[in-house]
Amino acid sequence: MVPINRERMVAEIDGEYVVYINGMRLNKLRALPKYLRAGLKAAKMFEQLEADPDSGFLGYLPAYMSLRSGAAIQYWRSLDDIKRFAQDPNDLHVPAWQWYDEEVGNDGELGFWAELYVVKDGSFETFYRNMPPTGFGEHGSLVPMGDHHRRLGLSDTETPPRNG
Repeated sequence: MVPINRERMVAEIDGEYVVYINGMRLNKLRALPKYLRAGLKAAKMFEQLEADPDSGFLGYLPAYMSLRSGAAIQYWRSLDDIKRFAQDPNDLHVPAWQWYDEEVGNDGELGFWAELYVVKDGSFETFYRNMPPTGFGEHGSLVPMGDHHRRLGLSDTETPPRNG
C-alpha cells in the first residue's frame, strides 16, 4: 500500500511543464467495441511512454467521468516532448489516430476530446492532505506546506486559507 502523507503538503516542480487532458465518450452503444479498442490503444501508449525515461512523459491519472466517458490527465516535461511523441510515426500515437480516422471518422459514435495546458514555472499551486503522492505531487517533489514559499495570488505576508 502506498504511504499516506497526513500533513499538509504541496508539490514543487522546477521549470515549465505540460498538463494534457484527453478523453473519450461513447455516444452510441454499438460503438462499445471501438471504445474498448481505443482504451487499449491508449493503455499501450502509456506503457510505452512510461518505459522510456527520455520521452518527457512524467505520468498520468485516469479520470472516471461516467459509465460512457473517461479521460486521462497526463503530465509532460515540455510541449516539445508531447509534440515529438504525437508526430513520430514510429510511436503508437500516429497509428492510433490513423485507426480512429479510418474506423470511427465522423460517424458520431465515439467522441474524443483534448485540452493542453503549458504551465509556466511557478504559475501553479497544489495542496495535498491525507493523500499518497498524486498528480504533480507524484511527478515533482512533495514538501510540507510550511516549507513552501510560493503562494499563487498571495503576497509574501499573506497566509493561505486553512482549508484542510
